[in-house]
Amino acid sequence: MSDADVSEWCLVVRIDNTRPVEISDLGRTLQALGKQYEEFIVSHGYDQTPGNARLFVSHVETGSIIVTLQAFLEQASFVLKHVDVFAGFVGNIHDIIDFLIRQEFLSSPTAWPPKAIVTRGDAERISRILEPVAKDSGSTLSITVTGNTAPVTVNAIIVNSEKANAVQNAARRFLGPSIPTQGEFEREVMYLQQIRGDLKSKVGDRGVIEKFSPKPVKLHFMTPEVKASILDNPENPFKMAYVVDGQVSTAEGKPALYKVTTVHDAFERP
Repeated sequence: MSDADVSEWCLVVRIDNTRPVEISDLGRTLQALGKQYEEFIVSHGYDQTPGNARLFVSHVETGSIIVTLQAFLEQASFVLKHVDVFAGFVGNIHDIIDFLIRQEFLSSPTAWPPKAIVTRGDAERISRILEPVAKDSGSTLSITVTGNTAPVTVNAIIVNSEKANAVQNAARRFLGPSIPTQGEFEREVMYLQQIRGDLKSKVGDRGVIEKFSPKPVKLHFMTPEVKASILDNPENPFKMAYVVDGQVSTAEGKPALYKVTTVHDAFERP
C-alpha cells in the first residue's frame, strides 16, 4: 500500500438501533472513542502528544447510524503508513471488552491475566462507547476498519445490547465505588508527601488520603492556621499521620484536590 492510500482507510461506527438514539449519548460515544484512540496512539509509541492523534467525522449516513471516522494525518507528527494502526486500535478495544467480560464471569479475576493492562480510563471510556446500545435492547454496535476504495474489512467489533450491558456491569465492578465530583469528608487519615514552609503558600503541598487514592494529590489548606497546626509541631511532619476534615474534588473520576479545613489529631506513622 502506498502513502497515497493512507487516508483511504477509516473507522466505521455503525449503530443498528430500534429506537431513537439521544444525541448526547451519540456525542459521548464518539468523544470516548476519540479519547481512546489518543490513548492507544500514545501508549503504543506512535506519538507522544495526544493532541496529534485525533479522529474526525468524514461521513454520516441515515437509517442506521453510520459514522465514518478518519485520522487527520496532516496534524500528526507520526506517519501512518499501514492499516495496522487502525486494526491494532480496534483489536485493543476488543481486548478490553474481552477482559471485562471475563472478569464478569470468572470467580477468580486473576485466573486470566489480560493481554495488556486495563486502566480505569479504559473501562470508563468503553462503558461510554457502548451506552447507546446498552439502552436499546434490540440494537447492535459495530466498529470496523474499512478501505473506502475497495470492499475490504480488516478488523471488526460487534456488540449487541445484552453484551453491552454485561460490559458496563463489569466496568462498574472493575471501577469500584465512584468518588463524588466534590464532597466533604470527616476524620480521614492524611500523610504528607510534600509541604511548603510558607503558611500562606497555596502551591506545592501534596498529600495522600488512602480512602480516595494511594497517590499524592494537591493539598489546599483553607486557612494559615490549619497549615500552622502541622508546621508548628516539633515532630517531623513527614513521619506523622494527620486526622483531617475537608473536601475532595475530582477530575475524570480521580482525586485532583484535597481542601483541608481542620486538623484534629496527629500520630506517628507506622
